[in-house]
Amino acid sequence: MNRFFFIGLSIAVTAFIASNFLLLFSEKSTLPKTVYIGETEPAFANTYTEKLPKEAVTAPNKSTQIYVQDREAIDQWLVKEGDTVQAGSELASLNEAETEEQRALWEAERDALQNELSEVELSLSNLVLERPIGGTDSGRINDSITDSNGNITDVNVNVDVPQDAPYAAAIAASEQRIASIESELAVVEAQLNQSLANPALISPEEGVVASINRDSEPMSIEIYSNDKIFVTYVVEDEWRDVEAQDRVMVHVDGMGPAASGTVLSVSTLPATDSKWLEAYKALDPVNQKNPIAIYEVQIATDAPIEGNIPFGATANAEIVTNEAPEAVALPEAWIFGRADQSGSVLQLQTDGRAAAIPITINFETDGKAVLAEGIAPGMIVANNEQLRNFQSPPKVFIPFPSERPNYEFAKNTHWRKYVGYLLARQ
Repeated sequence: MNRFFFIGLSIAVTAFIASNFLLLFSEKSTLPKTVYIGETEPAFANTYTEKLPKEAVTAPNKSTQIYVQDREAIDQWLVKEGDTVQAGSELASLNEAETEEQRALWEAERDALQNELSEVELSLSNLVLERPIGGTDSGRINDSITDSNGNITDVNVNVDVPQDAPYAAAIAASEQRIASIESELAVVEAQLNQSLANPALISPEEGVVASINRDSEPMSIEIYSNDKIFVTYVVEDEWRDVEAQDRVMVHVDGMGPAASGTVLSVSTLPATDSKWLEAYKALDPVNQKNPIAIYEVQIATDAPIEGNIPFGATANAEIVTNEAPEAVALPEAWIFGRADQSGSVLQLQTDGRAAAIPITINFETDGKAVLAEGIAPGMIVANNEQLRNFQSPPKVFIPFPSERPNYEFAKNTHWRKYVGYLLARQ
């Protein structure tokens, strides 16, 4: 008898305790309760950045090609690869018997470049006038131009503006082409302005002789400018994050501390084979399904590069792709209900409850989500998985704040200060 009584009593007590647990802690419980929170963090404003680390290669800011159409016009090369030249330095002596013919070719090239320059400048002027104020539209440049070989082509070939591209892109492409034409004109005019007494191929600017084509026509010589930039490459996903004028920190052995700079340009066309691309692929092998979706990025430092740094030297760059001044950032693990760039976090209210607050995420960096909106600086944010399941915000309590004295500071404080403090308390 006693045995059945105790068994029944045990079942009744267990059922009572279980039912109370269900009433208190089930997801559908409506009984008021206070929940302990062990992890809290005050939100504060700071400047956060998202960076894209890249391998880079040291390259010339400008590369100038000088052509000689007739092999017989070159009497003797006066420089070799690696030589330093100044503006006006003689690169090769010309054969007097062939000089007139070569000058005629340069004059024809100059006239074609001048015509092309006028036409592109006119197209640029029309684009500026037709550009909608406060918006963008699409447009093409349909003028015909004559290139340096006498061929008539559409200016779209040089400007490369898609039908649906904004006017800003067309204007930028036109300005880039104008700069290129002016550079080519400077080279040709430098050859035509030399003395006829001792005809020679001369350098239009100072720099370093990079290469000489002595074997095939047209013969040519390439000169690198002395000022240097850095070249890197981005794949398709990275291309969307990098823009011209993005801030960069770059470092190369021999230049001292890392230098600040900016992104000069981000190509919209796939990179063509070059020594710079070959070097980059060796430094950072590109592994993606689309083999041509790799784009050149040029970086310039804010101040001239100091130190003896050769062309082709390996550099390390960090491109700032996102920046949020005076923003709030929270640990990514504290965000729940995440969907793309939105989610929720727990915020302590003034009435002692913890409410789920919707937030919008700008970007992630170093394990934290930088918020675009949702939590203001000064608010207290909590992390507690149990609280995420409540239908209404429950009351919460947190550990009593405490602060331990700094032992090293206390040990190094002179005893007179303690005495003065005690006397002041009396």
